[in-house]
Amino acid sequence: MFAYQQKNVAKMLACCTPDASIEFLPLGQDGIGKVSGLGKGIWEALIESFPDIDNTIDAAIAEDEETVRCQVVIRGTQANDFADIVSKGKHFDSDHIFIFKLNEQGMIEHISIEWNHADLKQQLGS
Repeated sequence: MFAYQQKNVAKMLACCTPDASIEFLPLGQDGIGKVSGLGKGIWEALIESFPDIDNTIDAAIAEDEETVRCQVVIRGTQANDFADIVSKGKHFDSDHIFIFKLNEQGMIEHISIEWNHADLKQQLGS
């Protein structure tokens, strides 16, 4: 999450195994893929579309030896179109849940992310 706050996608990817998977749950089947492909692409597009994007971790809980759940608030002001959301220069503030599955070496093998997509789009005027 610190690498995300720094907008450092390379550092984010370095925390993951080469074949790590990701699920952006509100996007359904379109939100399932590899961190190195889909995750990287979405994160780079978010940083470009929301240059002031930031996050605050409200809670981080180790559910077991290989699962960490983070409750995070992500916020930013839209400067460019993002996916099907046309930029109107509006700001969003959205609760996200990240669940990280780790291997024995502490590397991320899987990430699932949940948020209220309808609320996010409404805040951005879409």
